[in-house]
Formats: sequence, structure tokens, C-alpha cells
Amino acid sequence: MTDRSTSPHIVVSGRLPPPVDGMSRVTALVLDRLRARGDVEVADLSPGWNGGGPRYHAAKALRVLLAGMRLAAGAMQDDRRFYMPVDSGLGIVYTTALAGLARLFGYERTLHHHSFATITKPTWRMSLLTRVAGADCMHVLLCPAMQLKFQKLYPAARAGMSMSNAIFTPPVPRPRARKPGPLRIGHLSNLCVDKGLDTMFNLLRALRAEDMDVKLVLAGPGLGRMDNALVAAGLAAFDGDVEYRGPVDGEAKAVFYRDIDVFVFPTQYRNEAQPLVLFEAMAAGVPVLAYDRGCIGSDIPRPGLIPQDKDFVQAVMPALRRWAEDRAALALASEQAHARARAAYEASHAGFEAVLERVAGPAPEPESAAVRPKRAVG
Repeated sequence: MTDRSTSPHIVVSGRLPPPVDGMSRVTALVLDRLRARGDVEVADLSPGWNGGGPRYHAAKALRVLLAGMRLAAGAMQDDRRFYMPVDSGLGIVYTTALAGLARLFGYERTLHHHSFATITKPTWRMSLLTRVAGADCMHVLLCPAMQLKFQKLYPAARAGMSMSNAIFTPPVPRPRARKPGPLRIGHLSNLCVDKGLDTMFNLLRALRAEDMDVKLVLAGPGLGRMDNALVAAGLAAFDGDVEYRGPVDGEAKAVFYRDIDVFVFPTQYRNEAQPLVLFEAMAAGVPVLAYDRGCIGSDIPRPGLIPQDKDFVQAVMPALRRWAEDRAALALASEQAHARARAAYEASHAGFEAVLERVAGPAPEPESAAVRPKRAVG
């Protein structure tokens, strides 16, 4: 059992669902594990929707102010610790404000980075954040390559560690055998052009031009009005070869992965770092074809990796053609994807435990592990 009277005073501040995206999901999962180790003060920064504009930033600024007040309220606690995922874009300013307050009030600080945008193109905002957060702030990156690049670009970030998102996706014990019939190509994301929604329809068009028997299965919410219109146009244009399942979670998401043969992710999203959906697909035994962005190059098998300077549709056509014609080759790719997910999941435990220990202290020993006093022999 955890002795909560001696556990550290932990404040977690960040965006929690809704809306659901990769960062909010990871923050919720980390929060769940931290709560198992002790009491946690939570300052949810999510206004309830993604976007910008005066209304969004007014709501966000109010939540940041309340989070700052929560940090001040705990300033007299003996062992103070602060965990926060780092926002992107203008949101870095909010992160900087809270990291600075946490430093002022003497909290041990851990910042969790989920975006590659400030590594692809260094920014003054991130440089400011690393300086304000202090040399003793721990920066958590998603893969060793991301950590190395980040600390090289921002020398004020002296302390760093890596933790893979693979920890949140345990592989299924045994992936199911693929169904006969058309090759079912899946894509799940916040559906938008940046994530490759238009490329998915271009790919389906190219496959149909070669008379291949294929279906496209889409899942996830449309990110904006134009994206929803693009989905509707695709449903109308492809005469039953497109299936749209909308937002999925829980069992509906598991069914989505069981129903597809290949997961395709032609993302060109500038913040892309380490998408959870790739681990989810591989954990279900679904081979992945994806653009090489962020940490993706170290996460999926090399044959499924498409360089950014290549035409995605032309680059993946040979693999899809082969898998459509040779189901034994598809089964082998499925086994390889599942093995990669299992290896990544097992390797990620050490990094995750290091982050949890940094924020909440060592894991409590189970009661059964405690040494019982020996009985006197008389």
C-alpha cells in the first residue's frame, strides 16, 4: 500500500480529453498511473475543443491562471513535483508560464514533449521555455533520436530522458487471421489533409485504376468542415468502396483494427512525433505504411517507411499490390508488425518507470512482497 501521508505533492497540468488527440490521451494515461502511486492535484487546461481565436485563448488563459493558483496553494508542501505535457505553437507560452511558476515555488519539474515541430524548425518560444524551466527541469522526449536532437538544439535543456508511447499499447496475444476478399486498407486519425486524408482517396483511385479489389476503411472525427466535406465526397465518389466509421474508441476501435489488413498513415502534420495509432495497428498485427516523420522511422519496420521526398501513392503501390495478390506475404507482414509492437512494448517499460519515479517516487512494494517477521521457536 502507498503511504499517502509521506508521498510527494504532485500537480499535473495539461490538456485532458475532450477533445481526444494523441497528447491528451497520453496525459490521461500518465495521470492514471500516477494516481495509483499517490494523491495528484489535476489542473486540466483543455477548454473542451481544439482551435484558436479569442474565445479559445480566453478559456485557455483562465485555466492556466487557475493552474497557477493551484501551484501557489501547494508551495508550503515539503516535496513538490510538477508534471506537464508541452503544448505546441502559441500554447508553448502557456507552458512557459506554468513551468516558470513551478520553478518559482520550488517544484521539481518534468516536461513531456509530444511535438517534433520545434525540432524540425527551432523556435524562440521553445528556447525561452527551456531557459525559464531551468537547468534542473527534466525533459521527456519520445525516442532517443528526438532527445538527442532536442538537447542539441536547446542547450538549456540539460536533463533529458526518453519514453516511448509504445508503453500504452500492449499487443494482443495472437492477431487474428486476415479475412479473404478485398484488401481492406485502414486509416484512423483526426481526419484532415495534414494527416493524409486526401492522399488516402488518391491511393484508392490509383488502386482502382489497376482493377485491384480493395476497400478503404476510415475512422476518426473530421477535424474541420472542409475535412468532413472531403469524407462525404469520397463516400459518394467511390461507389461503396469507402466505409466511414466515425470516431471510434474502446471495443469499436479494436474491431476497426481487426477488420483491416493494412494501416496507411501518409501524415505530413508538422507536429507529428510518435502517433499512438501506429503502435495500435501493429499491436493488432496490422502492417503499417507511413511517411517518415518524427520518431516514426524508429518505430515501424523499415519496409513500411516512406521518405518524405517520395510520392506516397507511388511508393506504397508495390507493397499493396503484392499483399492483395499474395495473402501469405500479407500474413508474414502481419507477424512482423506484431513482433515489432511486442518488442517496442517490452522495451518501453524502463523509460515509463523512470518517468513515473521522477514524478511520484518509487513504486510501492506489494503487501505480499513485504518480509514477514520470523516466528519465535520455543
